Amino acid sequence: MNQHAQTIEHLERSDGNSSLRRALAARLDTALKRAGVSSASIARRFGVNEDDVQFWRRGITVPPPGVFTRIAAFLNVDVYWLCTGQTPVATAG
Repeated sequence: MNQHAQTIEHLERSDGNSSLRRALAARLDTALKRAGVSSASIARRFGVNEDDVQFWRRGITVPPPGVFTRIAAFLNVDVYWLCTGQTPVATAG
């Protein structure tokens, strides 16, 4: 299974697992703070409600996969790490 598929699978599992959701939320919150990006600016940029972003940051809900990958790209962080907390494994080309 490739890392994109693993990321999506982990994100979907996180939706139903509070400990995974909280861990994902902590990484997302940290990445947003390091980038100096507010919940309001993320909401505007990605066309979502600011309350949704706050819920993601607190681990109440998880972002939809499409938005999640766009946030990771915007923050210049690896989407696999942001989702799982693991360093991506290089694949042989």
